[in-house]
Amino acid sequence: MAHFTTSDELFQRIVDMVHTPETTPIQQPLHDTLVLVCQTALADSPLIFGNLFAQVDYICKKAHCTAADTHTIQHMRRVSNRSEKLTREERLQALRALALLVSAAFKTPIPATLVGLLPEREATSITATHIDYRYMRGIVQRVSIDSITLLIDQTVRENPFTVKLQPHQHYLLDIVQVGHQLNLIDVNTAHEAAIIVFEPDFLVDISSIAHCFTDYGHHPFAHLLHAFEPSFINQPILLGYFAGAALDDIINQKGDYHWQETLKKSFKEQALAYCACKDFNQKEDFKTAAIRQTQHIESIVKALFDAPLSHPTAPTGEAVYNRNKAVLEPSFVCEALGLQGRVDLMTTDFKLLVEQKSGNNFNLQRQQPNSFGSYQLEKHYVQLLLYYGILRQNFNVSTQHIAMRLLYSKYPLPGGLVAVNFYQKLFREAIALRNRIVAHEYRFGKQGFQGIIETLSVDMLNEKKLETPFFKQWIAPQLNGIIAPLHALNPLEKAYFERMVSFVFSEQLAVKVGAKEGITHSVSDLWNMPLAAKKEAGEIYTDLTLAEKRKSKPMHGYDILTFNVPQQGENFLPNFRLGDLVYLYSYAENEAPDVRKALLFRGNLTEINSRQLTIQTANPVALDGKCWCVEHSSSDITTTSALKSLYTFITTAPHLRQLLLGQATPRADKTIRLSRSYHPMYDALIEKVFQAQDYFLLVGPPGTGKTSMALQFMVREAMAKQQMVLLMSYTNRAVDEICEMLQSNAIDYLRIGNAYTCDKRFRSHLLSECIEAQPQLSAIRERLRRQAVVVGTTSTLQSKAFLFDVKAFDWAIIDEASQILEPQLVGLLSHLPKFVLIGDHKQLPAVVQQDAEVSAVAEPLLHDIGLTNCRNALFERLITLERQHQRTDFVGTLRYQGRMHPAVAAFPNAMFYTEEQLQPVPLPHQTAERLAYDLPSEDALDEALKQHRVLFIPSKKSHEVQTSDKVNWHEAQLVAQVLRRIHRFYGARFDADKTVGVIVPYRNQIAMIRQAIEPLGVPALENISIDTVERYQGSQRDVMIYSFTVQHRYQLDFLTANCFEEGGRVIDRKLNVALTRARLQMICIGCEEVLKEDALFKKLIAHSASITPGEREDEFLIINTKN
Repeated sequence: MAHFTTSDELFQRIVDMVHTPETTPIQQPLHDTLVLVCQTALADSPLIFGNLFAQVDYICKKAHCTAADTHTIQHMRRVSNRSEKLTREERLQALRALALLVSAAFKTPIPATLVGLLPEREATSITATHIDYRYMRGIVQRVSIDSITLLIDQTVRENPFTVKLQPHQHYLLDIVQVGHQLNLIDVNTAHEAAIIVFEPDFLVDISSIAHCFTDYGHHPFAHLLHAFEPSFINQPILLGYFAGAALDDIINQKGDYHWQETLKKSFKEQALAYCACKDFNQKEDFKTAAIRQTQHIESIVKALFDAPLSHPTAPTGEAVYNRNKAVLEPSFVCEALGLQGRVDLMTTDFKLLVEQKSGNNFNLQRQQPNSFGSYQLEKHYVQLLLYYGILRQNFNVSTQHIAMRLLYSKYPLPGGLVAVNFYQKLFREAIALRNRIVAHEYRFGKQGFQGIIETLSVDMLNEKKLETPFFKQWIAPQLNGIIAPLHALNPLEKAYFERMVSFVFSEQLAVKVGAKEGITHSVSDLWNMPLAAKKEAGEIYTDLTLAEKRKSKPMHGYDILTFNVPQQGENFLPNFRLGDLVYLYSYAENEAPDVRKALLFRGNLTEINSRQLTIQTANPVALDGKCWCVEHSSSDITTTSALKSLYTFITTAPHLRQLLLGQATPRADKTIRLSRSYHPMYDALIEKVFQAQDYFLLVGPPGTGKTSMALQFMVREAMAKQQMVLLMSYTNRAVDEICEMLQSNAIDYLRIGNAYTCDKRFRSHLLSECIEAQPQLSAIRERLRRQAVVVGTTSTLQSKAFLFDVKAFDWAIIDEASQILEPQLVGLLSHLPKFVLIGDHKQLPAVVQQDAEVSAVAEPLLHDIGLTNCRNALFERLITLERQHQRTDFVGTLRYQGRMHPAVAAFPNAMFYTEEQLQPVPLPHQTAERLAYDLPSEDALDEALKQHRVLFIPSKKSHEVQTSDKVNWHEAQLVAQVLRRIHRFYGARFDADKTVGVIVPYRNQIAMIRQAIEPLGVPALENISIDTVERYQGSQRDVMIYSFTVQHRYQLDFLTANCFEEGGRVIDRKLNVALTRARLQMICIGCEEVLKEDALFKKLIAHSASITPGEREDEFLIINTKN
């Protein structure tokens, strides 16, 4: 049941804002209310709108708003993003526009109580500005035969605006529809745009565009096939890794360079790739080729920075490139062109731009100029042109100011350094390809992938109709090798592949542009989300100052940077974790931070606290700036990995394919027995695991010891049987828990991953650390071959699938399997003869951005194999499949839980685990009749805490206009009061990591609770964990407090977003996780009036004992025993 916001509630918010003192800014509540209006108005729409500009436009069109009202409402949206103080007239006009939107969206008149408070008509003072012809964002209103009309996102008189299409832009008529967003770049007086960018919030990586430019054409489906193509490793690729590292070291070490150090570093970072390289040293000695590359790079770098070089803007003979201004691999985000990328080398004064290539260039080898009269390859030319396009758009860099060079490190000077000039025609072709790629991927995400396989052919990709021997003998067979297996799929395989690919592209769309701005997070939040909203969400650090700089290696530049963190805001709580990949950039003190106006340096957060944070960057950072900012970095790796995974599964694993698609019956060998007894509660189940020959599904409800016991016994038995086993989990935290279990049982293992995301206790088991002890290829290969247990995250192993070329595993165990989406897993399983999935589909599932209605599966053919929604994990689908076939040999359930006292377990058992029939082990704490709270009671709350293991405390609403709905001050005070009493009862036994924890639905409430704790003067309470349900999964405490926080009915939809039905019962996964973290006592605090609107929450309140607070925050009056 949806709990929508009513128009009355929204109008009341506007009334509250009208009465807000003029000294109090209203932009944040204005923006929050706008988001809420759009969320409610579009709740039933499956469309993906992305930003608020598009959402508001859609609502206004649907409600038939006048052009004047639409302009007024869009102006209000822009005002809500402003940070400067609004005048009284601006405030009232913005609120009038918001009231117009509410009225239009809900088809209801503005109430009389509000009419008198707001201006009757639009202010004449909202004056139109001149159009910014250099850059215009607009939503398409009409498409004609030679022009497109757009509503421009500017307060201008000429709105809508019609742009005339030039001949080379007519392809847009095939892809542009009403509602799409376009950027118009450099519009002339004839209303012609030099560049038109389709859906610019959808960033495409420059290297992936350039990769599509080939001798036979540049069709957008080449981008698709490249995404499907399985990863492989060979010596040229390894040499490319080495050459890139060599350029970095030569620039950083400024003359004191030793190629041996680069080779060691490259081997340490790419050890698996070196081990998996099948042609290593076969055609050419790797070391010889590597030394030659470094010699060429050294001479080219010297020519660029240390020797005179002619340049159009400098006198001949003057050394124009300053080595001290050289930076390596800065990243860029360019929303104007819809591009992102990372440059190999440039200078911070924008005088030099260099892209390095380590492979063959037959133009240079044969000394045959290309069609451009030069020696660069077209795809490399395209890449450099697009990088320059970003510099021109973001930083206004002219072609006269910058020198563009391609560094071909396989070749010596002069051929190894190719000068490149800007070529407008090729640049336009590259942008056109980018637009066509985005149009296709929008289509795949919104309308599905059905019908695409039939259109794929080598002939279609061969746009230039090449008939050369090289194309026929080498290129065409490679392309056909990717396409032909897709044409050979049977109807079920094809339906599965098409639906899953559609799901992946739909998820990509949501991740890149956002399903709906303000509700779901996306990459485009980097520029679309107002700074105030970013701070409220904890998605940005601003005003950072450099405190310390260090070098990770003696001859390296400064790449370990520690920054002082000033006060970020009263309720600021950072949404960053150790190991997170981030953008670090500087900005002017008098300007707002903007990723589009800065050189971005990617790095990992290695230390973080309230006063300082430390980042280790991939390369040294240009430290010119005084004011620094940190935001989350973006990557396309999730989409690419999922597509490669699906392709690998559907084309290369026939037996697994039949198994997972329900076309083959899994096998079992009942003669297999355990080598010994491990535990009477687990032996029978572990024996079934080993009898299964293809797969086994282990359901591990909360507290049943799936890692500490079941997983441990499986690994020990595998070793007893001399089997090689791969252990995987979705998160690094879960992998750390696996490592902890292995170490505590003295089981040796090797971990695949990096130090940033690995707990310090387990870093000595990383493959990179093993190399420090034995830096020889043969030794590492032998270590991998002998190692019985290997551990890593599924994402890491997906990106290093060549591990399976080096080592064969007998089977794999995947923990947290209910949190892994099917496309992320099936490719890995294709490399394994057997697997065990451990999970609990009644706990939190994988995070999916798209709505459940969008990911739902309609095809009956797929329903037959248990695939009803793509957001469900493979684990859940296979359990459904086993139940359909009434098989019991391949599914097991852990039924004895050693965490919760029976009184705490009673409600989740009754509501969520009726089929599993969970039983206490029992451990001593599960048989205790009373809580060990021996101090005298101070009041009714103390007495309630002593008597009841499950307690509900009603809270009041505490909403203020300028305060987010995601915080509840009154509830935070109640949480603090309960914490104080728990601490008093525990006394010397209190342990911040074990005694008590607090769960909240919103991160904003964490800061509010910590503020309420501080005045108590109890330091130990300041160290307790307060976090969201998602972060608490897998953890436990003696006492858990769940602060529901919500104060409005619409928020119940967020609380209950992870529900499904089983046996006629609603399984609320989020509530289940929250209620099953407690060992001894569960305390819920929430607004009873709101919570009772949900049937399950109403049952929880009825099940719990409850206590009513008095007038004072520390006064509690009545105990109602209800259980």
